[in-house]
Amino acid sequence: MKLRISLLLLVALFLGLWLAGPVAPTAQADTGRIVIYRVPPIYHWPPLSPPPPPIYNWQHTQAQNQSQIQSGNTNVNSPTSNVNSNNQLINQNLGTQISINGATMPTPTQFLAEGKSFSFNEPRQNGVIAWNGKEQILILSTDENSTVAGGGATLSVLPLPGKPISVLPASTKAFDDATAMIKKKLSTIAKGTVLLEAKIGTHNIFIWKLDSPDDFANQVRAYIKEKYDGKADAVVTEDAEKVIKQYFEQGFRYFAFDVSFMPDKPETKVAIAYRFESPYVYYPLVISRIGGEGKTRVTLAVFTPGLLRHFKGLRHEKVEVFGDKSVDLTAADLEPIDAEMAKLMGTETFKGRIFEISGQINAFEGDLMAW
Repeated sequence: MKLRISLLLLVALFLGLWLAGPVAPTAQADTGRIVIYRVPPIYHWPPLSPPPPPIYNWQHTQAQNQSQIQSGNTNVNSPTSNVNSNNQLINQNLGTQISINGATMPTPTQFLAEGKSFSFNEPRQNGVIAWNGKEQILILSTDENSTVAGGGATLSVLPLPGKPISVLPASTKAFDDATAMIKKKLSTIAKGTVLLEAKIGTHNIFIWKLDSPDDFANQVRAYIKEKYDGKADAVVTEDAEKVIKQYFEQGFRYFAFDVSFMPDKPETKVAIAYRFESPYVYYPLVISRIGGEGKTRVTLAVFTPGLLRHFKGLRHEKVEVFGDKSVDLTAADLEPIDAEMAKLMGTETFKGRIFEISGQINAFEGDLMAW
């Protein structure tokens, strides 16, 4: 009798686990990510047109810069690409650029078909923003960690409110230096912040201009098919398409994509400086819904010509200002942090403050848009 009861309990347990299905794996990373998963050898692709050429390609631009340096031209369009007396590029955390057609392309070894239920969370987001009223430079650097052994490959999406101007490497210390400077100006004893120390990640950044949100899914899948020689696919969910459509309806046409490798140990990827036209201070939040879940806290060092009095998208009461005030700064204060940002802000005195935004990733109704 006891044996029969034990067997029945085991059967019930098995059925319960089977009905519940596998638990979706979770990783900490930038959200706004599309999972790339390996497909089986026999895989039937739907009819897809070739992906459009990008209007900007990080790998191509970096190759041009390196070529100019090797030819003796030191006037290279990169604020962190210094050249020594022998016209050789000094390594300043430029990152390991992945070869799209070579062996260094990030391989989605772990995702397979179960990658379709993969999700990401990002407890902390850091950024530095310099806006002069017409253009913005946004420096992003995020701690990322995959809890899946071996990591994998993903495609992150960053909507841009205006025409892109450049995508360049930046200092991984920019955020810490910027927030420390503002806190010092506020005469506040700052609590120690975690320095961004980690290995250099692999990146291939490109930008598309979308003519229609309906093209998004097929273009992404066609791109992954082409770059992985048909051996991998991208999971573009209906929710992802809805988010892109929402951006498109707001007037967004430019989207930056970054094919990168998800490490299996905590690390910080290369800080990237995106420069683009913008009528307002901008930081994307809604895009995090793509693959994102859980709580997040966003901390931004923000530099603007004056005070910000108008907000749309994210409501102003959702934005906390560290110290409840801003500080007056000059280009000389910003120069050691990022030379391009210092140039962007010009010779006049400008304002600096630290914004903090927190909440559930899926609850953000709009992006930070302020002027």
